Amino acid sequence: MQNHYNYVFDNITNTYNFTTKNSVLYRVAFIVDETFSSISTEKIPNIFQLVIEKANIEIEPYDARVSKTIEDIIERFFQKIENSLIYVCSDDNEKAIQRHKIFDRWYRKSEHKSHVMKIDNIITIKIDENNVQKLYTSFLFHTNNPNYKKLINIYSQIEEALNHGK
Repeated sequence: MQNHYNYVFDNITNTYNFTTKNSVLYRVAFIVDETFSSISTEKIPNIFQLVIEKANIEIEPYDARVSKTIEDIIERFFQKIENSLIYVCSDDNEKAIQRHKIFDRWYRKSEHKSHVMKIDNIITIKIDENNVQKLYTSFLFHTNNPNYKKLINIYSQIEEALNHGK
């Protein structure tokens, strides 16, 4: 039995797509993220935001092959060691914490953590005087990325940058 679902890359939408045994369609995309360039005021290439979208609204029972498929796609992404990922957990249906825990569990079980490092940062953004929003984020990079120290430094400045001037 294979470990993951077969997936295809759609050149029109620039997404990896796969369908589960329960006929649930998933899309995985790597979108260029300019956050690091904005914070550092220099061009920082190869930073992407990971977007995982379930296209169906039905609740799907747990399926281990979904995480194996996403892991395989991410492993392919990190074949280029200069690539780095930011993952911001969506708060749709107020499930950001749950998504963050699932992503963390996936990483802890990953066979690739020997060469892909993950750092988490829960960012608190001041919306106004009385309200804050928490962003559950993770930053992944290849351990052989020649710029990893610089990238970690910039990643640690995101919260300050988002709250500057508020």
